[in-house]
Amino acid sequence: MIVTRNRLLATTVLAGVMAVSAPAWAQTAPTQEPLNTAPGAADAQDDSSELDEVVVTGSRIRRDPTNSPTPLIQVQREDLLTTGQTTVIDYLATIPALSNSVVPSDTTGSGLGDGGLSLPNLRSLGSNRTLTLVDGRRHVGSSGGQLSVDIDTIPRLLIENIEIVTGGAASVYGADAVSGVLNFILRKDFEGLEIDANYGMINQNGEANRRISALAGVNLFDDRLNLYAHGEYEEVDEVTSLDIDWLKDAPILLGVDADPTSARSDGITDVRLFSGVSRIDRPRWGQTTLANVAQPSPLNDPDVPYANCFPGGFFSYSSNCFGVQPGRTYYYDGTTARLANFGERVGETGINRPFNIGGDGENPAEFSTGSRVPRSESARFQAGLNFEITPDIEFYAEAKYVTEDTFDLSQPTFYDIDLDNSYSANEVNPIYSVASFDLRWTDNAFLPANVRNAIATNTITPYTQPTATTPGQPLAPFLFQNARHSMFGPDRTQENTRELTRYVAGFRGSFDRFAFVNNVDWDIGYTYGEVEVENRERGTDSQRFALAADAVVDTAGEVNGRPGEIVCRVQLLADRNSPFLNDATTGGDLRDTDYGRRSISECAPLNVFGKGNQSEQALAYIDAVIGVTERNEQEQAIASVSGTLWDFWGAGPIGVALGAEYRREATSATGRDRDTAGRGFLFLNSGPDFDEAEYTSEEVFTELSVPLFRDSFMGEYAELSASYRYADYSTVGDVDVYGVNLVYRPIRDIAFKTSFNSSVRVPDLAENFSPFSQTFLNGFADPCATLNIAAQDTETQTNRIANCTALAQQQGLTFDFAGATATNADDFNPIYTSGIAGVLGGNPNLRPEESDSFTFSTVLRPRFFPNLSVVLDYYEIKIDQVIASVSAGTAAANCVSGESLNTAACSTIFRNNPNIPFGVGAPLNDPIGGFIEGSINYASLETRGLDFTVNYAMDLEEAFGRNWGRLNYSVGGLWLIDQKQFDLGAERGLERELDCGLADRPGHHPGAGRCDQR
Repeated sequence: MIVTRNRLLATTVLAGVMAVSAPAWAQTAPTQEPLNTAPGAADAQDDSSELDEVVVTGSRIRRDPTNSPTPLIQVQREDLLTTGQTTVIDYLATIPALSNSVVPSDTTGSGLGDGGLSLPNLRSLGSNRTLTLVDGRRHVGSSGGQLSVDIDTIPRLLIENIEIVTGGAASVYGADAVSGVLNFILRKDFEGLEIDANYGMINQNGEANRRISALAGVNLFDDRLNLYAHGEYEEVDEVTSLDIDWLKDAPILLGVDADPTSARSDGITDVRLFSGVSRIDRPRWGQTTLANVAQPSPLNDPDVPYANCFPGGFFSYSSNCFGVQPGRTYYYDGTTARLANFGERVGETGINRPFNIGGDGENPAEFSTGSRVPRSESARFQAGLNFEITPDIEFYAEAKYVTEDTFDLSQPTFYDIDLDNSYSANEVNPIYSVASFDLRWTDNAFLPANVRNAIATNTITPYTQPTATTPGQPLAPFLFQNARHSMFGPDRTQENTRELTRYVAGFRGSFDRFAFVNNVDWDIGYTYGEVEVENRERGTDSQRFALAADAVVDTAGEVNGRPGEIVCRVQLLADRNSPFLNDATTGGDLRDTDYGRRSISECAPLNVFGKGNQSEQALAYIDAVIGVTERNEQEQAIASVSGTLWDFWGAGPIGVALGAEYRREATSATGRDRDTAGRGFLFLNSGPDFDEAEYTSEEVFTELSVPLFRDSFMGEYAELSASYRYADYSTVGDVDVYGVNLVYRPIRDIAFKTSFNSSVRVPDLAENFSPFSQTFLNGFADPCATLNIAAQDTETQTNRIANCTALAQQQGLTFDFAGATATNADDFNPIYTSGIAGVLGGNPNLRPEESDSFTFSTVLRPRFFPNLSVVLDYYEIKIDQVIASVSAGTAAANCVSGESLNTAACSTIFRNNPNIPFGVGAPLNDPIGGFIEGSINYASLETRGLDFTVNYAMDLEEAFGRNWGRLNYSVGGLWLIDQKQFDLGAERGLERELDCGLADRPGHHPGAGRCDQR
């Protein structure tokens, strides 16, 4: 994938408030101007101002901030409090380098347990490659087994400033700083009381964010002891899909012309944008469509493809044989049914044309994610102290507790119910998957009579295969008593609770001189963090759903002694002592397990035909909730010392820093399987426990800065610095990284900085050790589908035709993958009507990611244009051994897209779909399903671009002679020159060919091989 010449632009205007009295403003004006750019760029300070030497992010050596060795963006507390953005991550996402950060609205939908997370993402390389620190220390991650920090857990009112290093910094701070570092620097020695409140409307319907914060501090014992306490409460309203105007307006691209496989462009527009549409094929609680066959179009204009609904004389049950059609589709009003009103149908391609303007149907937004912003409630508390033991030694400590509750609404449950009398009145209805089962149409108590009569008299007309110029011709119609009821059912929801605790304690101090080292600063501290997460997921019990939907009239009152009562068939059969009541979960008898016996006794008849016809008892009976808990634990002990040595040639003293660090990361989880309690057909994900796993690291690091000259004929200042870190990880062994930096300021108006850094990212515990859990592949585009092959470049077409043919032959099947024959009846064009079940797990054989980054910065502060600063930062980052959880869709494509079959990728994809010959999938109750997904060292990444920032400050009194305050204007932008991802088979100079499946370990499916690299 190559992305070129993208540009992002962000602007900020901060206007001072007009003052009535100058002395009043003198008391409240900020003592420091906000920084929105790299050091040395912004700070439109007076020429007479002096910059103290401080420790800036990207280095542990004290230096003038203008001589920061790496590109640095600074965000001040005033920026956060006056921005108007409702959260810190919303503000940071306006910075181009962080524009792809994860905000809470990104965490709704299919993800599990991620509700409300706010994760910074530098350079769009992933939040797991962005290291987030608080006062230079690690912070525990908020997702099980992962290190990415939810920055909502860092209270806004406590933030003094945020320093963002936009290049690799692993040699200074350790692994994971591949794309850079965010260091949240907290306020120290606060005295007084400060209250901050915020109300922000996040959607025009009134949905809002509300937050109130308070910070109190006091100095005691002649200012030697400082105590502070912080508290914050925040609420965020849920925003649903239908709360958003453009989604409510229902825009959708629909096909209006289909091209032949052999001629992908016939000069006719293929798609059009429609709005205000309704979708008729899957409303809440359903529509019923009689089995039918659509007339196929000529092959030279194949708008409606040919579907063989009776291969080998047997009905295929394909969705192509239940396409919604006027006169064939029934909608429900209350407990009655009528033929559906299709209004003005739009879209002219495909067998199933479910979109229309006017008439019946529901907004397509109802078919997608329910919540667009999750509802959340958070409370954050932090307290701390700083105690001056001696003038040179200080003790510090802090404790934090954060709790966050979020709720979001996912896509609702969905079912395809076949009304086909496939079983006798003395049997339990068969279940084929969590979303598919059969019902008898002849005796279902809730099916309206007119629909029953329509099924009883339904005739179906098959068609011949079309020719190049003529559509398929009708064959003799015949009676076929079959229909499908397709529906969305109860909602799927997630309720997520996170509790975070973090403790920091340590000593720090400074000495003017120790032995031959001057200006000594030292720090030794310990950090402990813990996050506990509970995610409660609501869906339906599909086996109970099927049992409840199979409702009949108890004519004799055998179950409850009330003749004519509607009961579940399974209750009636149990009362009659039926010899066998099939349990779809176990394959045995329902009466053999406690769950089965309760399912029979508690069964409440469920009317699935039409919205609003469901009893509270039935909805409670089919309701299912499961939970998963996760726990992350982090320990860090770190000691560092820095100082200055000799000034040999008058350029300034040599700076040096040394340190050591110990870190432990641990995680564990209780799996969803604990809550299933023998229920094998829940419309929910499954997964085993994650037994506790951990890794430790022992690290040493050093840094050296050497001033080259100062105020000489070669320029005003130059400095060369270097850093090195060695680490021993219990999982991956030894790693080491380094960095080299050069700062050159020829004149005071301009500075140049360049750096080269190597970095690593060690696999996190989830990537290494998470057990296999169930997941689903949705919207799968099969790479072997004839139409998908035709859309590829010539080389890929050739490879896929050969490889897919070889795979099919292994199963004794033959398809026209090339679309070469005159008919499309022999093409392979599968239709996956629902998600494909598979498993996802970790890989203990992962290697660390390795990266190199290069930056070159130019900082301009022209004397002839006071208060103006311009910063240009060029960067290049290359990452090898990229760890990625390769999706099943990607693995399926990698299997067949090369010159020969990629056996490692193919071994994770299983074409055993019982409903689609050669389709990806597996039979019911297969322990693996249709695929295995896992993390592997999969690819390489390269990105390069240019950050720019322009700051200008105008004192309105100087400009206009009126004390109206100050105007600060900032423009920031990012030019993404290119970003490339090299996948399997790609080339990049000496790019390696990766042949990498999942690691072989107990529990893996047969055929999964080890990761090998050639």
